Amino acid sequence: MAKNKHYRDFSNRKAFNNVPVGDDEELVPMVLTEEMKITLKPMGLDYKNVETWTFPYGKKVKVFFIPNKKGFMDVYMKTFYAEVERYLKHKDEEHIDALSLDKFLEDTNNDDYNGFDPTGTTDYDDKEQSLMILEELIEDVEAKDANMGKIIRLLFEGFKKNEILKKVDLGKGKTQGYAFIGKTQKIALEIYNEKYRK
Repeated sequence: MAKNKHYRDFSNRKAFNNVPVGDDEELVPMVLTEEMKITLKPMGLDYKNVETWTFPYGKKVKVFFIPNKKGFMDVYMKTFYAEVERYLKHKDEEHIDALSLDKFLEDTNNDDYNGFDPTGTTDYDDKEQSLMILEELIEDVEAKDANMGKIIRLLFEGFKKNEILKKVDLGKGKTQGYAFIGKTQKIALEIYNEKYRK
């Protein structure tokens, strides 16, 4: 946009939603980002009041106008140009598939977006929840037979079937013991599928 008498005087423009400007207000430009479009649509965004401004290197930015208290135009324009620079930098980064730090930080705090927070991992929570489910499953199996609960716990701890037969007195021979362990695993799987599988 060429510098002219309207460079800092936007009185010949309209507010984004066509609402008249108050006596103590003046219009100031703002960058129209995708997020701003979503925010402004319910407030009556009129695309006829959106302009495309060209910045150095032919970079184009959509701009809209909002009312602002009079007397702060110089301060506001510095803020506006900083926002334009941030927007263009972010736009360039999108072209190279890089994630801007601003977007990264916004997404970590946005509940509506699946952002990635490197400081917040669900790994611990997932393990903790799995252990809780396993403990409940063992209790359910123990309710059917105390030895079955012991077998599932030992299997989880990494013991082999022949080691389990030495640790748990089933009062059965080796073949029957293996069959009982297999039956225990089957019952535990059925309980898991019924109660805990999502």
